[in-house]
Amino acid sequence: MPVPQREHPLAPALLLRTLRLNCLTTAYADLWEELYDPQWVTNEGWARTWKGMRTQLHEATPDWRWETPLRTEYARRAALVEIDALVAVWLGIDADTLITMYRARLPITQGHDLVTWFDANERKIAGDRYTYGHGQEKKHYEQFLAYRKDEEKTPVPEGYTAPFHKVDREQEMREAHAVFQKRLTAAIERGEWDPERQEVPAP
Repeated sequence: MPVPQREHPLAPALLLRTLRLNCLTTAYADLWEELYDPQWVTNEGWARTWKGMRTQLHEATPDWRWETPLRTEYARRAALVEIDALVAVWLGIDADTLITMYRARLPITQGHDLVTWFDANERKIAGDRYTYGHGQEKKHYEQFLAYRKDEEKTPVPEGYTAPFHKVDREQEMREAHAVFQKRLTAAIERGEWDPERQEVPAP
């Protein structure tokens, strides 16, 4: 199994996303504070522009707080997609191969993505009951379809706020992959990482 090295140029980006996905309660406060990197605030952020995203990835304090973990469905999905792209770059998997893997191995996820949207408050609304957003009911998607047909005359679904943003995992992964690949390539060119030995070059 591949094991991430703390010295890898992409390690801070992976660690930030992983911790903000998993440190959900005060039980993780010690872990968060131990691994916190102050450089996240200035050097990290979303790899791509997530349309309508209000949650800022880099806004993290040294001490664990309620807002430390990513809480919205949109932000959590964004972090997961970016982790997929980041790890692909780390393992030397190019963007085309990553997309091919997605198409070949994740048909259920593809089906979910076809009917998944997020509203202005980063809440998910989906057409497949196996991927409904938090608190979503069947009627909400039916209301959403009616709204989509005539947005001027039809109200948005109960509990949701326009505008809505459609997901496109392939494009999202490609854009994130390009950013992480550029970052890794720059580190290699600066002599900060040896891709053959997978380590920081000796001084």
